This record gives sequence, C-alpha cells and structure tokens, in this order.
Amino acid sequence: MACRGYFLALDEPLAARLLVHDGDDERLIEFIRDLDMTDDVPDECEVDKAWDGIHRCLTEGALGGEDGTYPLNAVVLGGLPLHQGEDYVVSYNTPAEVREVAAALAGLDLTSFADRYWKLDPDDYGAPVDQDGLAYLTRYLRKITEFYEQAAKTGRASVFVVDQ
Repeated sequence: MACRGYFLALDEPLAARLLVHDGDDERLIEFIRDLDMTDDVPDECEVDKAWDGIHRCLTEGALGGEDGTYPLNAVVLGGLPLHQGEDYVVSYNTPAEVREVAAALAGLDLTSFADRYWKLDPDDYGAPVDQDGLAYLTRYLRKITEFYEQAAKTGRASVFVVDQ
C-alpha cells in the first residue's frame, strides 16, 4: 500500500455519519471512500508520506497515537482511533479538539520542530534525515496548519486517514 495520508474536515452531520461506523472497519473505509468521491467534504488536505515525519517531530520521535503531549500529538495520530484493523489508520478529532490543535500549530516554534527532525533515527524513521527531508516536512506542515485553521474557523471535526 502507498501509506499516503490525508485529512478531511467534516461538518456535524458528516462527522456523525462517520462515527456510526466506529467498530465496523469495512463500513468505515467504504464511507470514507464514498466521501472522497463526492463534493460533500468541504476541505481536504493531502499530505503524501509526510504525516509520519510530522507526527514524529510533533511528539517524541516515535510513531504512535500515545506519544507526545496533547494537543500536538493529536495533529496526526493522537485523535480517537476509529479503525481497529491493521490496514488503515483513521484518527478523529472533535471540533473542540480541532480548535485546540489549530491554536497549538499556530504557536508552533519551527526551530524546535527542526531540532526534533535532526534527532530522528534514520533507521527507525525509514528515510534519510537531510535538508530535503526537512523541507518536505515543513512544506506539508504548513498545509496541515492551514487545514486546521480553516477547520477550526468553520467548526468542523477532522479525520486523518492513511492506508498501511
């Protein structure tokens, strides 16, 4: 699978429909795929494979939903996990959590983000740790920050989705 991640901003009715599928992985992924094929989703943010490094740099360098501290650990993986299987990660944040994440990202010190990047273990991370990699992550971090700011302004929930 590609491991390319993306975020969706969901209004209240769509978030409610998403949450109904919690516990039924197949129906959850089918619902998300259907959303991808319609214009019902007001905002989407594709992040390629940058989600992995961004999560590590916002937390403690590891790849898990429990790593780091809230609200930065909720940007990518630390929200409510909705998919129980191993084929996908689906992480949900409520509108209130989206506002808290957006505020944290707006105040994020990019120097500390870069410092965490340079401390990543390339073997654990699975990619070289170099200037190009940092530029790649910061480019997508800006997109994620804009996504959360817009979702917070409009009172939307967020869901992060990646196949594994």
